[in-house]
Amino acid sequence: MSLEIDWKNNFYGISWAYEKDRLVVSTVFEDKKEAIAIARDIEDWSDKFTRLTIIEKDNDEFAICVYQDPLVSKNDRHLGLFRTGMRQSGGYEQAKPMMEEKSPLLQIAYAADVRDMNTYEQISRLVPMRKCRIIAEKDLKKQEYYYEKLANSQN
Repeated sequence: MSLEIDWKNNFYGISWAYEKDRLVVSTVFEDKKEAIAIARDIEDWSDKFTRLTIIEKDNDEFAICVYQDPLVSKNDRHLGLFRTGMRQSGGYEQAKPMMEEKSPLLQIAYAADVRDMNTYEQISRLVPMRKCRIIAEKDLKKQEYYYEKLANSQN
């Protein structure tokens, strides 16, 4: 069984929401078929082995890395979500304290028009993240961030 993660980075960005007393991180896709396929994959994720890492970069940007740990996953195929180049100013600044307090929920969303919130559609269930970490880019050197480093170097 392979431990490689197939990184999906073809999503528009992140939408922040609050539901069930928790922050919801929605990865917003502009391709509905892709959003549905990814939602199917994450349906099987075990709540015990999910990871969400925010990588704060030096240039006021951040990256998001979400995956199920392939070392303990029962799935044959390993999928991860990675996106970089998003600005720390704005929504992230408000979301960060909530993520530091309690791990957020992940959701896959589709938007017919990303500029119009009325076109956003929830595609997946709310997936609890077991671990949520906010790190500096220089921390990627540490072994515990092996998968985050791999995703960051490939994108």
